[in-house]
Amino acid sequence: MGSYVEKHLYENELIVDKARRDKWGLIGTWIFGILFCWLLLIPLFIAIKETVVFSNTELILTNKRIVRKSGVFRTKAFDAPLSKVLNVYVETTFWGKVFNTNKIRITTALGVIVDKIQNADEFKSTILGQIDQFEEARLARQATWTAQAMASHVGAQNQTVANGAKKKRTGRYD
Repeated sequence: MGSYVEKHLYENELIVDKARRDKWGLIGTWIFGILFCWLLLIPLFIAIKETVVFSNTELILTNKRIVRKSGVFRTKAFDAPLSKVLNVYVETTFWGKVFNTNKIRITTALGVIVDKIQNADEFKSTILGQIDQFEEARLARQATWTAQAMASHVGAQNQTVANGAKKKRTGRYD
């Protein structure tokens, strides 16, 4: 079975990178759940819930957007077009450096995506590079459209000038 994002790709959209989530955060939850399971098993149920949520969360970068999907029974998906990304921030603690895990915060015009992932600096560089490619492609499309519009406008003006010159010579339009 494919991922949520693979099933919901737009036309001409490709997956560029998938963030590898930080598994070390679950260890503390499980230790707490096992040590305090005598408290009506609530900490153990919390550890199970966190594991299920962890295994059903995706953070994916495509060539057009960033998508974060989480949930099992109630799925929440947050899509942010690359043109709406305002800032990408990476926070690394001492233990994050030891275990190569970081917190990444992606601020967009639509909201904020926060997740603990491995190799967040590489993921950030990939996001910023993809934003640059997206903007370059958008500007190239805009330049092509502008050139075509100007060419058709100049062609129409030349036709009008040619018709005006013909009228002066013959006294009529054809």
